[in-house]
Amino acid sequence: MAFNDLEYHAVQKEVAAFLESIRPAPHIRKEIDIVFTINDQTIEIGEKRPVWRGEPGEMSVLTSAKITYVRSEKIWNLYWMRGTLKWELYSAERTLAVALNQVRDDIHGCFFG
Repeated sequence: MAFNDLEYHAVQKEVAAFLESIRPAPHIRKEIDIVFTINDQTIEIGEKRPVWRGEPGEMSVLTSAKITYVRSEKIWNLYWMRGTLKWELYSAERTLAVALNQVRDDIHGCFFG
């Protein structure tokens, strides 16, 4: 089930503030940036960069973290993408803030290396 309007705006605000704290310097953001999308109850965080051997201005996003809210359990599942390109559960957290801090800390190098 997707977020309602209030939840969506609260989540968007929290994730945007988090991303602002980890984004590269403004002068580099045309070459590499950190972006997010929200679809239903899932947040995807990834690197946006120019496509290798692509057309000028063509960009791609490599998603490195996925956070899904499980309403029935009231938890946030944090996933990372393995080398097999399959998502694997990294941790289950009570709050979105804790899940985002796991991405920021990245103690195992699963999200941004």
